[in-house]
Amino acid sequence: MISQETFNHVFGYAPWVIGAVIFLVAYLMVRGQTAVKAPIGQTFACASCGRRGVREHMEPQAHDGAVSWFCHRCASAH
Repeated sequence: MISQETFNHVFGYAPWVIGAVIFLVAYLMVRGQTAVKAPIGQTFACASCGRRGVREHMEPQAHDGAVSWFCHRCASAH
């Protein structure tokens, strides 16, 4: 039979032990990962070739209320 004092100690420390195990597992899972850095500015994909570039390097072409962005190489072809 378990005494009341032992029962209180087991269930008193169980949340701390389980929390520490969860923290340790989470730390071990993410310790080797590197953070993915988001681009500072918004980029646009060329509607023709798919090449990505910042807004200053792309040329917009409006048609029927929509705007398509083209790189300089593809904009000269259209």
